[in-house]
Amino acid sequence: MKPSALNFLKIILLAGLILIDNPISSQSKFEISGGFGFPEFAALKVKYGKNIQIALSQSFWHGYKGAMIMGPTAAEIYYHFSGKSRFIEQPTWYLLGGLGFFGGGDEKDVYFYPRLGKTFNFSKKIGINLDAGAFVPLSKGLRDFFDSSVYPSGSICFFIRL
Repeated sequence: MKPSALNFLKIILLAGLILIDNPISSQSKFEISGGFGFPEFAALKVKYGKNIQIALSQSFWHGYKGAMIMGPTAAEIYYHFSGKSRFIEQPTWYLLGGLGFFGGGDEKDVYFYPRLGKTFNFSKKIGINLDAGAFVPLSKGLRDFFDSSVYPSGSICFFIRL
């Protein structure tokens, strides 16, 4: 990874840690989720926060002869801004900004995906996140591979609050 991309990722993670609101609450601030989407395909995510969350996402793909291989890794920031749930205090609508990196082979691919999403809570502990937005390839290799500079993006993830 280029030093500038690595520094940018560090700044985003640090800003997320600083911005996380920290009121005393019985609601858990840790969340794990798994789901499917584009560009992450099958992904596992770990989130921390309440109304502002930071997350680390690791994607997995099926490789040759069904072997499971690691795909892109991404840092995400969620901002929950509106909507009410009968189960928790966290607003149900959110904005998501994700920055992904994939270092397979000689190419180092970097992409950005802004999204708007909604959380559907089934209880205090479980639910589904559904979001849609854009996929913007940032690295030259990805821009050359794709025909356009912007594509649709989205995901559906089942989550559990710890």
